[in-house]
Amino acid sequence: MTKLGLFNLMGLYDRNTSPASVLRTTVDTVKMAEDFGFDVAWFAEHHFTNHSICPSSLVMVAHCAAETTHIRLGPAVLALPFYEPLRLVQEAAFADLLTRGRLILGLGCGYQPYEFDRFRVDPNYRYQKMLETWDILEQGLTSGVVEYSGQFHRIPRTELSMRPFGLAMPEVFVASSHPEILARMATRGHTPFMSFGHRGLKAAQAFRDVIAERWEAGGGDTSHMPLAVQRYVYVTDDPDEARHAAQCVRDLARAAVPLSTAQPSKDGPFLRLMPLNDEPPLDDFLDNAVIGSASYCADKLAEELDSLKPTHLSCFMGFAGIGRRETLASLERFGCDVIPRLDGLIELRDIGLQDAA
Repeated sequence: MTKLGLFNLMGLYDRNTSPASVLRTTVDTVKMAEDFGFDVAWFAEHHFTNHSICPSSLVMVAHCAAETTHIRLGPAVLALPFYEPLRLVQEAAFADLLTRGRLILGLGCGYQPYEFDRFRVDPNYRYQKMLETWDILEQGLTSGVVEYSGQFHRIPRTELSMRPFGLAMPEVFVASSHPEILARMATRGHTPFMSFGHRGLKAAQAFRDVIAERWEAGGGDTSHMPLAVQRYVYVTDDPDEARHAAQCVRDLARAAVPLSTAQPSKDGPFLRLMPLNDEPPLDDFLDNAVIGSASYCADKLAEELDSLKPTHLSCFMGFAGIGRRETLASLERFGCDVIPRLDGLIELRDIGLQDAA
């Protein structure tokens, strides 16, 4: 059975888009997802461009903790090389308190050169810095004490006043296919988090195979490997709305190009989007994403769940460029019309659909 997550990038489409409206829509979608029995709401964290207005996913976790009661809340992801670890471990423990034990952690090493440059972090050491910060985070959250000596961090014995519930590590998801990081996930039972992207099921299957191979090489049993898969989802009966959603997915793919450079082409904070060198036609973006009627989306997701066998499906539903009303309507259709069609494939939190409808 697969649990459901709602992923929130919180992108700013253009200068006519209000950051306050992005925030309001995000909170409302999280509350609606809770009503439909989603397991977790994820919050991205990026810096210095309109790709995301959220510079602190733990701040969003804390904000939504007061707006919800059951759904778990987590960063997706904390780019660990950018953090001072002793501060991070305290903030994570405090977030666990604010959520009343509903905190879940997504960890990563970062990927945007511009962010590394502005935070004065050498990207050549991002994996090593991630692993050290992860060590410190785990040590502090499970013992209440940090004492560490590594290549990048030296911390004398420090007792923490804030501790998570039960001195236990929250459930951990990690966005990386790096062999050493996957080996650590395998030994600790953490969940690899992969993005489906825009290339279709065949490419996703190939990436899953890479993760499984490295999981096994790290000592893990692939027959019991957990897996989180992120998927673009938009539910509509209107063909024009569907094509517009596909254009928004294409914009996300195009944004990856400037975000992968040290000096991205921008107008102020707004990325300049250009067609990809190998860009497929718009119909391919439409076909490869989960965009369409409720029955179409349910059938496509059922096929993908059967093929990839994820334990967690992260639904990316709030595209920049889609209005507030349309975003909420799509999520409502998903909850009322798609979820019932996936009965037996997904596991909901203990909330009746009749209460959400």
